[in-house]
Amino acid sequence: MKRRLTGAVVIALLMMLVAGAVPALAFDRSANEVTMLRLVNHARVSRGLHAVGIVGPLDRAALAHSRDMIAHDYFAHSSLSGASVATRARGAGYSVNGCSQWAVGEVIAWGVSVRGTPQAIFKAWMRSGPHRQVILSKRWRDVGIGCTRGSFKGMSGVVMYTIDLGRRVQ
Repeated sequence: MKRRLTGAVVIALLMMLVAGAVPALAFDRSANEVTMLRLVNHARVSRGLHAVGIVGPLDRAALAHSRDMIAHDYFAHSSLSGASVATRARGAGYSVNGCSQWAVGEVIAWGVSVRGTPQAIFKAWMRSGPHRQVILSKRWRDVGIGCTRGSFKGMSGVVMYTIDLGRRVQ
């Protein structure tokens, strides 16, 4: 009897050690966004394209869209009010004034746990023809990246990503 109890205690201790050795995925919005920018620019530059740079209005629009999707439990390029990426970008200050050309594009994704890391999301985008095409368009020079974590469709710990890409030509 003593031997069984000791064996059960050893197994319980081993399970606690193993569980403790696998840390929960921490969420660091800023680090995720920086990593995503690095991944996007590596893919672009390695193909002879211009790197994109963070632009405040697109950054604000991207983060606001990710937050809105989590807060209102939807997943779409158009907001629940019907606002498009272009409308949201202009509303955040990505101005069309004085531009001879103005364009924006967007990719969105969400994931949980390891499927919610910047690397996993980026890999999924690059495997999708339409998303890959947006990310690797030669027209882009500007970018905004927003991610947030929350509950989505009854799942907790979901990380929602929005990348808004743009170009203004004066």
